[in-house]
Amino acid sequence: MASESSLVQQKSKSAKPKVTPWNVTKTKQLANFMHEWQTKMNQAYTGTYDNGKPTHYGAVFPEAFSNGELKGRVQWLGQSIDLAWSPKGDQLDAFQVVAVATSKTMFPTTYFFTLHDQRPVVFYTQTTNGDHLLVQDTQNVELQRGFAKIATGTTVVPRSDAELNTDVKQSVEANPQQIPKAYRRDWYYYSNYEHRPVKLPLTDGSGIKLAYYENATPKWLNVRGSTQTAGAGSDFYLRYKFYDGRQIPVMMLASGAAAWFDGNAYQTAALAQRFQEHRFGDEPKTREEDQ
Repeated sequence: MASESSLVQQKSKSAKPKVTPWNVTKTKQLANFMHEWQTKMNQAYTGTYDNGKPTHYGAVFPEAFSNGELKGRVQWLGQSIDLAWSPKGDQLDAFQVVAVATSKTMFPTTYFFTLHDQRPVVFYTQTTNGDHLLVQDTQNVELQRGFAKIATGTTVVPRSDAELNTDVKQSVEANPQQIPKAYRRDWYYYSNYEHRPVKLPLTDGSGIKLAYYENATPKWLNVRGSTQTAGAGSDFYLRYKFYDGRQIPVMMLASGAAAWFDGNAYQTAALAQRFQEHRFGDEPKTREEDQ
């Protein structure tokens, strides 16, 4: 990643100031970006970039980072992390927060503009109770892209779900049928019954028949046994999700007549273990939820 974090301080007779990953100019750029974004979203935010004091259920930022009230209380996908206030982004902490913004609502949403190992990541939380502040990667493309551009100076072009599904229809209509390219691999989902990641192979198109639900939302790829005469089969849909400053393919799993949600699958067992039963918000209801 091309960013100012790769620069080192150079001593010279002109005594140039130290170059840091975050600075006043970038703070002003973030302020301008957030003003435009919140207007577009018809929302209002209090931001540290405006010298404001964002407050999330009693925690006032940035003081909450330094007074110890968040120590051991922040969790990212079940993993404890330490968020450190770093207005210049020049500390050694793994998670350096350079700005905070909180919505001016009764039930606030708070965004943490963070450099994780010098990689731009936007976390958010809507935690309302309990002892932990639960953060996750925002899936708002504009926020992730806007912050990354300011932090790195490079325009980031986000990838679209359409890239992953571009050949689904053609693959289903082919003779013989074939598993679409982006789907064709081993996937892993977390089994709550076995308490571990389980492999889901989609590498061999023999012995199955495919259907494409073009008019559905999402446009499911349906898989059934080649001799199956009853049952709805299994439904799959690939989309991109943000994780740790990157976009990763995540496959949504569903089954049954109403395409009830069964879980999300990932390209590695490690990712399945990391996310476990995490939901991104675009999933349909489960069988139990639809009762």
